[in-house]
Amino acid sequence: MPEYTIADDVLSAHLSGEAVLLDVGTKRYFQLNATGACIWRGLEQGLGRGQIVDELCAHFDVARPEAEEALARHVAELRQQDLIRPAGSEPSATETE
Repeated sequence: MPEYTIADDVLSAHLSGEAVLLDVGTKRYFQLNATGACIWRGLEQGLGRGQIVDELCAHFDVARPEAEEALARHVAELRQQDLIRPAGSEPSATETE
């Protein structure tokens, strides 16, 4: 079950192992490195935290604790920018404007 929902105003494109996000509401662009792009793809697919960690371990040959730390760090940054929110929560004020 997904733990996070991508904000309605966010568009994304995957490019050569990276991803570019556009928050249509704020007109801000974000570039994600390969790790961030893998996490974003997992969020787009509705994967849960454990499944995304599995994807990180498989793609980058890293230990589970490192993958969990990378996921936590990226999720915190994405939440801070209002690009994602906890599943089932209401959109933020910037999403509804």
